Amino acid sequence: MSFFATLGLLFLLIIRPQEIWPWLEALRLLDVFTALAALGVIIELSTGKQKRPYSSPQFPFLVAFLISCYVSTIIYAGRDGPGIVTTRAVIASVFMLVVMFGVGTYKRLMTTLTLMTAMSIFIAGVAIHQGFQEPVCIELPEWDSGASEEGEPDGRSCETAYGCSKEGRPEVDYACERVGLFRTVSVVRRVRWRGQLNDPNELAVFLGAIIPLLLALSAQVKKKAFSVFAVAIIGVFLYCVILTQSRGGQLVIGTVMGIYFVLRFGMKGILAGAVMALPVVLYGGRDDSMAEASSEERIGLLYDGIGLFFSHPILGVGVDQFKEHMSVVQTAHNAYLLAGTELGLPGMVCWSGILWASLKIPFAIVWRKESPEHLKPLATGLIVSFIGMGIGIFFLSFTYKQLLFIWFGLAGALYRIAKDADPGYEVTMSWKDIAGLAAADLALMTTIFLYTRLRPQ
Repeated sequence: MSFFATLGLLFLLIIRPQEIWPWLEALRLLDVFTALAALGVIIELSTGKQKRPYSSPQFPFLVAFLISCYVSTIIYAGRDGPGIVTTRAVIASVFMLVVMFGVGTYKRLMTTLTLMTAMSIFIAGVAIHQGFQEPVCIELPEWDSGASEEGEPDGRSCETAYGCSKEGRPEVDYACERVGLFRTVSVVRRVRWRGQLNDPNELAVFLGAIIPLLLALSAQVKKKAFSVFAVAIIGVFLYCVILTQSRGGQLVIGTVMGIYFVLRFGMKGILAGAVMALPVVLYGGRDDSMAEASSEERIGLLYDGIGLFFSHPILGVGVDQFKEHMSVVQTAHNAYLLAGTELGLPGMVCWSGILWASLKIPFAIVWRKESPEHLKPLATGLIVSFIGMGIGIFFLSFTYKQLLFIWFGLAGALYRIAKDADPGYEVTMSWKDIAGLAAADLALMTTIFLYTRLRPQ
């Protein structure tokens, strides 16, 4: 039961049918499948159906992370603190554990990666269709003049929102955007999906992180037809990333292509990775005035945020409190900075410890000679996926993002699979790891401080 509920949970979290058909909202399907998946895991653990180990190297850091979230948030947000932490951090952690235990066999992991790839193909296809549509005027709701995805297209073609307002109803605000399938709407003409992927940058990072997992699947299947299919799908993903115009997406694609092909084929793989990444590097991203304004805004957030970190270095300011300390209501747009400012350095070390443990798990499989050969391509794909994700979230507020914790769960599931197949396999997190994480986190925050203070204004 836990596995099928976990697959349903992933589908609901990523595809968001409850947003496509609003009548599904009343069924609270996401809550139902979360409860079913968690209940299934508990039953399997209690009846002995779950194989050991019952934990992973990530688990101590996850517990410490949640404690840090509660302590810092209760101190600064008072009685609202527990509710904030539950909504932002605990639910994401439950998703991680559900995936870790629900996807704890090789066949289940292969099925899960296949589902995630299929959902990615669907989302990329819808986004590309959206990118080909002519912009139309969208009447924005009164309660949120910026929520174009909640607006109502009025059928008029347009070039600018001003043109829509000029010929529209005087009491209504307008956007001029592309409307795709399932009522998806672009933002500043940049394609996107819904829910966890309603930002073009998030969609680009997600697709970039899926690519090495798709390549890992291809290496497992070992059929020429599937390899050709995988290359074609990667082409679809790359084109979708171009349409997102995401500069962070450019970095992620360049990184995952370069690292994956080098790990798989050695230095001769550099050329193949460069060729596949070249279209996104050349045609993706933005260099207009809006892109420059966005960069300046993010640098301003870095400037204010790093000052907030050094004024609250131990406990931070509490989960979801970053924006309360900014002159404009904005989050950090940097997962590492957000972890440091909201949780302090100790909490940041706990969060980055989950990330580092998740990376060490597949690394240990790849470099251990005795590791089962069928797990090494999956481990290689997960390594590259995490590195790409790690770069992408430097520009995104992914600290408590449920999708990121799904990736943590995949690493935890791989650990349990590898441990079952190879009892001698072990991944430990020592005090040296903790000291190294603390030093690296402090060095990162110091670098941000020096960059924001020394750069020309």
